[in-house]
Amino acid sequence: MEENKNFTQSTEYNPTETKNNTKWFSDDFETQVKNAVPKHCSLAIYKPKPKRLRKFLKSPVFAAVVSSLVTCCLCLGLFAAIYQPPVSYGSVLPQSGSASRAQGDIVNTATRTADGMLGIPEIYDLASPTVVTILCQSQSSGYVQSQLSSGSGIILREDGYIVTNNHVVEGASKVTVNTIAGQSFDAKIVGTDARTDLAVLKVESNTALPYAELGDSATLRVGEMALAIGNPLREELAGTLTVGYISAINRSMEIDGKQMTMIQTDAAINPGNSGGALLNMQGQVIGINTAKSTGYDVEGLGFAIPINEAKPIIESIIQHGYVTGRVVIGISGLTVTEAIAKANNLPIGVYVQEVLAGSAAEKAGLKMGDVITACDGQKITTIDEVNKIRDTHSVNEIMTMEITRNGKTMTVPVVLQEEKPSSEPEAAQPQEPSYQQPYSQQIPFPFSWFGW
Repeated sequence: MEENKNFTQSTEYNPTETKNNTKWFSDDFETQVKNAVPKHCSLAIYKPKPKRLRKFLKSPVFAAVVSSLVTCCLCLGLFAAIYQPPVSYGSVLPQSGSASRAQGDIVNTATRTADGMLGIPEIYDLASPTVVTILCQSQSSGYVQSQLSSGSGIILREDGYIVTNNHVVEGASKVTVNTIAGQSFDAKIVGTDARTDLAVLKVESNTALPYAELGDSATLRVGEMALAIGNPLREELAGTLTVGYISAINRSMEIDGKQMTMIQTDAAINPGNSGGALLNMQGQVIGINTAKSTGYDVEGLGFAIPINEAKPIIESIIQHGYVTGRVVIGISGLTVTEAIAKANNLPIGVYVQEVLAGSAAEKAGLKMGDVITACDGQKITTIDEVNKIRDTHSVNEIMTMEITRNGKTMTVPVVLQEEKPSSEPEAAQPQEPSYQQPYSQQIPFPFSWFGW
């Protein structure tokens, strides 16, 4: 028994030395195995890695991410199912062939010829719902009572944009639009352009409005038939149709001091027709009726703004509220004719009558009394020549003017500004005033021009 006891003690407590003089206890199995096996035959003990993926899948973060993705997918699917994209107008105005037809699909039911022409009754049924009556009320002041005037307009888009003439709504404090379907709307003036005599209105309607199809005025030929729809004289005659022919194209003329290129037609155009539609035999708008000549010996001389010239003006007004990209100098002046020059010892040119505050002209140093004799190296004798050279420039470009001041000649560089409406809050954004020629000799016309 005693020997046994000694053996046990030595096994359990006495350390034993190995070859490399390391000590270990008899119950240290791992150390024994490690030291007992040669290094070149050492064992690789496999220890399984913790299952992190399974742990992540059970975590609250993963559950939150999955629930968020599922919710987003359900919302997007529901949105895609019920969402109806708005009507895309491309270049703001509807393209040819996309007109919304009123009261039935007239295009499908109408009889067209091989070249797409329609009969006159079909054209009227097609286009008349898109031509409206415009009633304008001017604001009364002092002893001047408010006046009511009328004109015509053309619906351009189903969301209520309407084009008419600037002189129809000029000075109006309230504008009302009536359709031949009996609807009446209060209209807001989006913007106007006196140079081209165009204005754009906007009405709010709970339903889509029928709108006109715009044609291509560049393809017109003299002798083609033309139809005019509008509101002559008074509202009771709204929707009046007159028929004629294209008498001339690209007719350049001055109306109310503005040089304009017009379509001439012998279709009857009367006061109140301004802003109405001039149509081709496909029912497309090719012009906006604007003016006619009057006189006891004048008949059949009506004029319309070509729709190709009106489109960029309309688009710019719809998008920006005014016509962008136009340059302005900021002066008003008088043409110095040869007779005026001799009488006042001035050179022939343009006499600067006024320089607008904050304008490009004022910043360049132009002063009242200067006489402009050349622009960009070209001699000028009239205001129209100054305007033509000005219009070849873009905003912020330099227009060089040669002026005479107190008998001295000098060159002035003018950095042209963009013309903006005077109603904008930005200070010193002048509109180019209309020029006058009270002293120049003019050849009287045999008849007068009137715009309605």
